[in-house]
Amino acid sequence: MSVKLRRIRMFGSAVLALSIIAPAGRLQAAAMGQNDLAPSSDSTVVSSEIVSGPRGPAPGPVDAGVYRVGPGDVLQLNFSGRVSRAIPFSVGPEGTAFIPGWGLFKLGGLTLVEARSVVDRNVRTQLRGVSVDLSLVRVRTMRIYATGALRAPGAVDVIATSRVTDALPDSDLAPGASRRNVEVRHADGSIEVADLERFLRTGGLVDNPYLRDGDVVHVGMASRFVEVQGAVAQPGRFELGPRDSLSTLLALAGGALPSARRDGALVVRWTSPSVSETLRCRVDDLERGAPSVPARDGDRLYLYFIPDFHVMEQATIMGEVRAPGTYPLATGQTRLSDLVKSCGGFSPRADLSTIHLYRVPPEAVDGDPELERLSRLSRTEMTGAEYEVLRTRLTEKRGDFRIDWNRLKDSPELDIVLTGGDVVQVDPIRASVRVEGEVRRPGLVQYDANLGAAAYVQLAGGFSNRAATNKVLVTRRLTGQTLRAHDVEHVAPGDMIWVPEKPETTVWQSVQTLLLVAAQVATVVIAVRR
Repeated sequence: MSVKLRRIRMFGSAVLALSIIAPAGRLQAAAMGQNDLAPSSDSTVVSSEIVSGPRGPAPGPVDAGVYRVGPGDVLQLNFSGRVSRAIPFSVGPEGTAFIPGWGLFKLGGLTLVEARSVVDRNVRTQLRGVSVDLSLVRVRTMRIYATGALRAPGAVDVIATSRVTDALPDSDLAPGASRRNVEVRHADGSIEVADLERFLRTGGLVDNPYLRDGDVVHVGMASRFVEVQGAVAQPGRFELGPRDSLSTLLALAGGALPSARRDGALVVRWTSPSVSETLRCRVDDLERGAPSVPARDGDRLYLYFIPDFHVMEQATIMGEVRAPGTYPLATGQTRLSDLVKSCGGFSPRADLSTIHLYRVPPEAVDGDPELERLSRLSRTEMTGAEYEVLRTRLTEKRGDFRIDWNRLKDSPELDIVLTGGDVVQVDPIRASVRVEGEVRRPGLVQYDANLGAAAYVQLAGGFSNRAATNKVLVTRRLTGQTLRAHDVEHVAPGDMIWVPEKPETTVWQSVQTLLLVAAQVATVVIAVRR
């Protein structure tokens, strides 16, 4: 067999290419006995232009049973055994490929498996002791056409292993464009339907077909919809796809949650523009993909929750306790004392006389119209009864409660049952009394159990010149109530004493008051004399 290497000029630079000058019969003879002609490892030179890599990112290994050979593909015929050769060649614009030494082959439109079979039938019969394999060296670039509801319709160049999503990213679709009924029109007249939404949500490659040379990918507008609500991972409204069933709808919504009732799925279906019917089905059947009724435009699938599924009530205790944190509750059973035991008890600095419990009050479903009405009124616009109603309603909405632990130990009925979301705050002991308002040195004063409100005012420097000395108030830290100082027998730690400012009165206001009193007295005297 005569094998020659000759130089050819490609794109202005000299490269080496393999040229098979001998006919097939002589190559067969070499395979049968002339082992001395087997080339060394560098005897076959492949054109760098021919075997350069693909012109785009490959999505993974090529499926030989699906990939179709076309113009621009670079293939390689590999011989191994008694003769070792590698012959690269490309497919021409007409779908034909010339293999030096073997002739012309019609490979365009064949799958890679079919192309291997054609080449193998024509080559293997003329060789003995030699294995033959056809491999794909470089994937071609092809042109397809994207039309319809797109931001920029037109021609798109993609590599031949591309699927529909490679040519149509979601950002290219116009608002309202269909994502589940994309037509892929092939040059041979056949049509495939791509379901991009289902592919992205479920990963089914059958919904994202391969593209071929010259395909027209047409995107219409979405016009038919279904809904899935309730105990699913992604409830919402979805476009109706070409092969949808109730099982498909459940898959599009991310599947049923573990908290979903298995026997209570409900389907509402329209039998006419204004008449609907309901169907019952089991969630287990839908998940198994059992044959189900095909989905229709306007269908609504509802999945319901198992009541109190994995519900765990918990409460939080903070402040002066040994292990602050959040603890689980036994619904309707755990009491405040149980929570204190769980956290290891109080710290030495805890103020047991004022433990705060914060509880979120239940909200009325439709609000409180009476409270909203009264809240818009000023105090002068309300009657006495309305003002008391307003105070009562506002008190009901307060979620701050104070508990005296010392009383609780002696009165078990005060040991309240906790509910989910309760927060218990244990403050440190405050051995001081706060004096504010019209005093000379407002601020904190050291607590002394033997002192009354007047004594604390004196410790704060005494009254200022503007003080209303007969209107001193004491705000209880324990209850939050505000009382007149002369009604408070003992001031407790943390209480606040407030000295208000006396109202300013002018001479004219004093004269007016005297005239008013005199007029009232005169009126009474005249009435008595008559």
